Amino acid sequence: MANTIAGVNLAKVANDTLPALTDLFAPLSALTTDFSTDIASSGESITTRIPTNVTAGNMTTGYKTNSSDVAMVSKTVTLDQFKGFTYGFSDLERSKSEIDLNRLFIEPALEAVGEAVFGYVWDLVVNANFSSTEVITAANFDRDNLADFNALLTIAKAGKGGRSVLMNPTYYASLVKTLNSAEFPGMGPDKTNANVPRVAGFDCFETTLADVNGEALAAFAFQKSALLMAARTVVADEMTAKAGVDVETVVIPGLGLPVQFRKFYDNDGILYFNCNVLFGASVGVGTAGHRITAS
Repeated sequence: MANTIAGVNLAKVANDTLPALTDLFAPLSALTTDFSTDIASSGESITTRIPTNVTAGNMTTGYKTNSSDVAMVSKTVTLDQFKGFTYGFSDLERSKSEIDLNRLFIEPALEAVGEAVFGYVWDLVVNANFSSTEVITAANFDRDNLADFNALLTIAKAGKGGRSVLMNPTYYASLVKTLNSAEFPGMGPDKTNANVPRVAGFDCFETTLADVNGEALAAFAFQKSALLMAARTVVADEMTAKAGVDVETVVIPGLGLPVQFRKFYDNDGILYFNCNVLFGASVGVGTAGHRITAS
């Protein structure tokens, strides 16, 4: 049979995954992020600064006399997470089969990497980091809850922009039902596709990776300063090329997250494929997030 794997174009495979990557990593757009494909700008960690709240004064007595000190909280994100998936095919396997690489292997590999990346971030959403919590069952989760969360974040002095809710599919489905019955007359695109648009000041994201974290966690309403994430592309220089490693990096549109793909052949007769992400994440402002648990 024809050997379709050996001749696969890695650039095409990488670019063909963009739709899947966009859907997979969409919830990360809710975080404060610092992504770059430039390894020269990386280092071992990235420091960002979050301004503290300020209070306006009476300017009638003059600009200078009403000046106040300002402060910024420094937050460091260490690039200590290198997640990826590698799989290979022997010469014998490649000689016997024609394989649709993208359909059978690339997307499952990406899902595994996405689960590792998002899972690391989601594991930060625990009571020790975000103490504002309330119990709401999936059956009772609705638009009114989001309006309450919006008020809670405003009272906590979180920024009005950049607010999102990440939730598991059961809670997302509950929102879909309440919006369908109350606010989506007829059969518009959102209703037919079971989409939740921006509601009560929040962008809403459904993800199967929003697990319970050992604390019955079901959803997280937050302003983007609550969670910080940084990522960089793994170096691929002339030494990589000399070793016969084919490297392609794709940047997810609208997010900027770089995902790297590699293809290389081993002398033992195995052709390997890899996809990877180098990143780090940390808690930003602990008062800028509100946890929803099922019990």
